[in-house]
Amino acid sequence: MGLLDSLFGGSREEREAKRIRELSKKTQEKYGDAGARTRALEQLRDIGSPQAIAALLQRFTVTTEPGITDAEEKEFTLSIITSFGDAAVGPVEDFIRGQDSVGWAVRCLEELVDEDRVIGTLTSVLDQLSREYVREPDKKVLLINHLADYKDPRIDPAVSAFLDDPSDEVRVAALQTLVKQGDTGAREAIVACLTNAEAPRVRTAAAGALADLGLPLDGAREQVAARLPAGYSLDDAGVVRRA
Repeated sequence: MGLLDSLFGGSREEREAKRIRELSKKTQEKYGDAGARTRALEQLRDIGSPQAIAALLQRFTVTTEPGITDAEEKEFTLSIITSFGDAAVGPVEDFIRGQDSVGWAVRCLEELVDEDRVIGTLTSVLDQLSREYVREPDKKVLLINHLADYKDPRIDPAVSAFLDDPSDEVRVAALQTLVKQGDTGAREAIVACLTNAEAPRVRTAAAGALADLGLPLDGAREQVAARLPAGYSLDDAGVVRRA
């Protein structure tokens, strides 16, 4: 350690890291002064390092009062992060992979990269989530619903993996997104979802998905017929129809 390091408490990198931690804490003070949070956001912007961008993203993890101020600060944070362009992509993607509340970060990503990169990132994160125990379903639901806005061959397999998720909300979201894709490749997974689900809400959503996709059931006709909820039936061709 040099003389300056001794005098000022560590190397420049260490001092900057400490400063970033302090500013990040200020931006997340739920009951603190709004002006102080904004100044801290601006100071992180001025530092501009990947670590500072990662700290800016942490503002999205807390909700302050009143709600209108919280939304304005988050919009301001989004504008700062996206102003960094390519330099912000890595921190944003890391945040989406590692955090639970990712709605604002997904918005950042959509402003920073093209559609192909957005879909690739979200399907990759869903693949990770499909192999992990996740207590809260909100992140999975958000990402699955978000993919409904796109059409891409990577979406079907990524979303189909959640048709046997423990959460009814996740399964319903997956079914709705698969319908938006209009791909018949998920037929067997949807049939399994319908026949195995105990929740009426899930069985109704699965029956609706089969009806919307117009998928003939072939060898699964009897199995499906026994589990169809009220308001659905099979036609002569073995396709689920709404009554």
